[in-house]
Amino acid sequence: MDDSSNQEFSEGFVPVIRTSGDVSVREAGALLIVAGGDASLNEGGTGALIVGGDLEMSQAGSGNMIVGGGVEMSKSAVGQMLTIEGTVTDSRIGVLLAANANIENSEIILGTPQAIGLGVAMGATVFLLGRLLRRR
Repeated sequence: MDDSSNQEFSEGFVPVIRTSGDVSVREAGALLIVAGGDASLNEGGTGALIVGGDLEMSQAGSGNMIVGGGVEMSKSAVGQMLTIEGTVTDSRIGVLLAANANIENSEIILGTPQAIGLGVAMGATVFLLGRLLRRR
């Protein structure tokens, strides 16, 4: 959409939501949401979400999330989430990278230590394979 300061969407689908301020999405979906301020996602979904401020998420889903502030997440699902801090309740997350996270009754497949370990292992594997293939 446009680059105005605050936007609110409900009941529908928008390919891209971009705002320098806050955004609120209720019972709606978007492929990409980019907000400079805070965001609220309730009973909706998005493929990717980039938020400069805090995020409140309830009964919603997202593939990838980068949140500059804190996350309050309830009854939701996320593929990958990168945030400073978060409170996750009754939710599922594939990969969580957070400096501080409070997890209650939720399933995290790879937490911060496991995700870092996987990244190091994958990097070392690619490096070694590159060296081996280069010698031939």
